[in-house]
Amino acid sequence: MKFNKSTPFRVPTLAEADADYAAMEAKLAELATEASRTNAEIDELAADIIARPAPRIQAGVAALLGETVDQTLASRPAKLAELRKHAADVDAAIEIIRRRMRDRQAQASVAACAVVRAEYGKRISALVEALDAVHAARLHADALLDGLENEGVQITYLPAVRANFLGERNDGHIHRFRREAAEAGYV
Repeated sequence: MKFNKSTPFRVPTLAEADADYAAMEAKLAELATEASRTNAEIDELAADIIARPAPRIQAGVAALLGETVDQTLASRPAKLAELRKHAADVDAAIEIIRRRMRDRQAQASVAACAVVRAEYGKRISALVEALDAVHAARLHADALLDGLENEGVQITYLPAVRANFLGERNDGHIHRFRREAAEAGYV
């Protein structure tokens, strides 16, 4: 068994494995930033509308009376409606991108699995090698117990421990795992 711990294998993200998925992920991040910025503007403008209400008279009437009115105060509700419409559009775009990412996840997963297949094969091969050693050790220990029983020894006085959790000796869990690994092409 050889485990290389000096250079750990790094599992690729879906974006690293698939360029289309990466582009969607980048667009999602861009839209999330835009949503955050827009929501902050909405909150700020809504708070300003509450803190500084628009004058009750129109700018033209105020001018005739010789008063000045900050005309920007009257345009704030329209700006707020515009910002809310933009926020709704951004949210809709985010949902579309998320849906597209879900749709692309299978292709990106295929690409990611292709990247890690060789490394995974090495690890499964090492595991099978270790399990083969476990199986050999089990047979070796069982042979001693079988020999004692063949001689009429009551092995409960030992006390005997058998690795029954591994399944049957000649067709147990290790055998099934080895078969699956071979069928998958790892050993």
